[in-house]
Amino acid sequence: MIPKFRAWDEETERMWDIDTWHIADEYVDLIEPGKSIADISAESFWRKQSDLILMQSTGLKDKNGVEVFEGDVVKISDGGNEEDSYTSVVKNYADEGYPAFDIEAPSSWYYESNILATIMGGEYETIEVIGNVWEDGDLINDSKGAEEN
Repeated sequence: MIPKFRAWDEETERMWDIDTWHIADEYVDLIEPGKSIADISAESFWRKQSDLILMQSTGLKDKNGVEVFEGDVVKISDGGNEEDSYTSVVKNYADEGYPAFDIEAPSSWYYESNILATIMGGEYETIEVIGNVWEDGDLINDSKGAEEN
């Protein structure tokens, strides 16, 4: 799998796809999400890497085929039952000595190992991207409530 990233630009307060990452020069070429550099109507520009918040794709897709990135707020439903669900934030735990993407679950939900991998590998629970922590900050409160249960 080729790593894929997106970027939150605090100056424009927008999420951008990364077209090219110039690692040695420490800048990235940004483009409108879902657009191609070949599309002359696509808004694009470059920005210093240090001025962005970079997020890596998990390589997974939710129940609707939406790619899951770190920083996404996801809704976990038990067997499709909307009433029996919780929200959580996808995190990359590499800095904490746990080299994996994962989410936190309320204590009333039990998982033997990596929660994200368990849900994606199972057939009972579903995961749906409902936003991200930068554009949909109000969803974080629901996520924090879930983590405290």
